[in-house]
Amino acid sequence: MLRWASIIFLTLGISPIRAIEPFRLVLTDVEQNVYKETIHLTSSAITPDCPVSWSVRKYVLHGGKQEGVEVIEVNNGKLRFTVVPTRGMSIQQVLMGDLRLGWDSPVKGLVHPKYINLHTRQGLGWLEGFNEWMVRCGLEFFGGPGTDEFIDNTGKKAKMDLTLHGKIGNTPASQVEVIVERQAPYRIRIRGRVDEACLHGPKLELWAEVSTVPGSNTFRISDKITNRSAVEQEFGILYHANYGTPLMEKGSKFVAPARQVTPINEYPASDVSSYNLYRAPMPGFPEQVFCLRLWADKNDRTKVMLRNAAGDKAVSMAFSIEQLPFFTLWKNPVAHEDGYVTGLEPGTGFPRNRAIERRFGRVPKLAPHQSRLFTIDFTLHLGRDQVNTAANEIARIQAGRKTQVDTDPLATEKLSLSDIAKAAKTWRPSYTSWYGKPAPNFTLTDVTGKKHKLSDYRGKNVLLVFWTTWCPPCRLEIPHLIELRKTVSEDKLAILAISNEKTALVKRVASEQGINYTVLLEKDNMPTPFGVMRIFTTTGIPGSFFIDPQGKIKLATSGLISLREIKAILKAEQP
Repeated sequence: MLRWASIIFLTLGISPIRAIEPFRLVLTDVEQNVYKETIHLTSSAITPDCPVSWSVRKYVLHGGKQEGVEVIEVNNGKLRFTVVPTRGMSIQQVLMGDLRLGWDSPVKGLVHPKYINLHTRQGLGWLEGFNEWMVRCGLEFFGGPGTDEFIDNTGKKAKMDLTLHGKIGNTPASQVEVIVERQAPYRIRIRGRVDEACLHGPKLELWAEVSTVPGSNTFRISDKITNRSAVEQEFGILYHANYGTPLMEKGSKFVAPARQVTPINEYPASDVSSYNLYRAPMPGFPEQVFCLRLWADKNDRTKVMLRNAAGDKAVSMAFSIEQLPFFTLWKNPVAHEDGYVTGLEPGTGFPRNRAIERRFGRVPKLAPHQSRLFTIDFTLHLGRDQVNTAANEIARIQAGRKTQVDTDPLATEKLSLSDIAKAAKTWRPSYTSWYGKPAPNFTLTDVTGKKHKLSDYRGKNVLLVFWTTWCPPCRLEIPHLIELRKTVSEDKLAILAISNEKTALVKRVASEQGINYTVLLEKDNMPTPFGVMRIFTTTGIPGSFFIDPQGKIKLATSGLISLREIKAILKAEQP
């Protein structure tokens, strides 16, 4: 009989086992005028079959600047975290045994947004409420304060003041709910809707969610941002996750499959070689910010980790670089009482003023009613075995690929080649009729006897330098090229220096000077297919050709060119 019943179910397309609907409880809904000040949910009442005891509590804080702040505590039986709906669904802290995700901010207590004036201290008022482990920055903008243009209600360009890290972290949620799966794995979800909308302005909606499985050492942030406007809208989000002790201490290490590391300004540039290491607290030490691009696996997933000095406590975060392509490492190694903290911050851009980020294409847009999803998986690691396993996973993502460490700060202006040429003092543009044309191919032998064909370097930038050992400006240029080779990876840039002198002489000078880039030889003064070696011997050397990844000549120069100018040319756009 049961067999025939199963056949009937399958024939009609009906599953004999019906999925059990999850438990759902609305805590806040401003449109329905629903508000629950306190709740206490337990596993025994909601999921009696769950083998792990868990609980969810909601209550309201009182006294001082925390008056009226709502908090939701989730205990999954192994770890605990506290969500703050009043502060844009931020997460105050995460605890598992003696491992804490959080920090000791000079700002005490959870500050209600009504006490925050974002415009104080020249747009730094956001810092007066900053003490959470994880706060979302955005949505219309995030990053440094300053001014930017916008279109006002008359359709004209106007100026607006941008405050630090936007408004979403100081906006109470309009809708909050708890959802619990009644079947394994019994995931517990805390969801909230935070709106950033105004007339003649953005209409952005954030559904923020943090979830966990009972008994696990993991939790997940799953967010959705939607443009509720009928017109296209710029947006941005940065996940500002902050760590003090026990994960930040002297000897702690940030571990990541770094593809490129760039200091955000001049100050941290001198420390960029040790960007991933932490020092002891030092009173008055200025903050350091490093901007990273990360390697990812074949599914565009990447992973980073912060571990303590002993290597037996850590937190890792895994996410998609398609969703969050930029990563910021913030180090604030001041005295403990002043806020000893580091921030691990994936985002849609780097934390600079929106007017700057827009120039570099790091301010995304949402079409009318379009949504974007963002997911980050966090894991807490206890014991060296767990920490080493996570480090090995990150190493597999790196897969032996090199890290480009830049000593020059992140650019604030997007220069054109004409801008750079106008500022040049020791060189001038040459052979302008060749610009935009394919570089003629050639094959030459280097000082070790290896053959090099120019066409083999297609897909990367090529710097072609013509020089001689007796030329003083050529000798002055060598240290710049050596430093360029150290700071820009070979998979991004090929440096080919061509000389028409005797092999033994060129080989000796290259060894004496410690040249670390490719030196090619044109034996018997035979001109290259460019026909430029002969020209340079009459009009002056050194001379350089900048060839783009498509094999076209971007710029040619005559005269001594510095490292800073070379890097600017490589990044510059055609006028």
